Amino acid sequence: MSLPQGLRALRFRNFRLFFIGQGVSQIGSWLQMIATSWLVYHLSGSAFLLGLAAFALQIPFFVLAPLAGVFVDRLDRRGVLVATNWIATAQAAAMFLVVALGVAAPWHFVAGNLVLGIVNAFNAPARQSILLELVGGKSDLPNAIALNSVMMNGARFVGPLIGGALIATLGERWSFGLNSSRRSASAGASA
Repeated sequence: MSLPQGLRALRFRNFRLFFIGQGVSQIGSWLQMIATSWLVYHLSGSAFLLGLAAFALQIPFFVLAPLAGVFVDRLDRRGVLVATNWIATAQAAAMFLVVALGVAAPWHFVAGNLVLGIVNAFNAPARQSILLELVGGKSDLPNAIALNSVMMNGARFVGPLIGGALIATLGERWSFGLNSSRRSASAGASA
């Protein structure tokens, strides 16, 4: 496959699959983050609980990621990615259920974010370190890292836009429902 120099990592089938799957996954994560923030504030009216929910998502990553990186280096990275995607799928499905059943309370989202933060602490090092394997060596690694960065930042831009539109048109629960279904498909494709 003949590609421009800036896209050369996409020559590798496994990297292409990873790139597309991670793009969809990251957009779904942003859908869920927007819905979570909206619901916590909507249900509580509390800026403190909104901040606590965001803190619960980020603090496990801050504390655990360095240790998780060492741990993940000793494991099959693909297996770690599949496992973390399945756990994140279950978390998104649980959030969908509490919203769909009308029993959602702010603490559900704080606890859900804490679980997702722990999952992300293991997922991120595995996701970053698998790039070398996906492009078959160091020569295309800088391009793979650059494309991965573009994908992550693109998802950061597109995900909240889609999330807001989804909440406005179909309601909050479908942000969680869509995220859990796309994570399930992504994890199933990796297995």
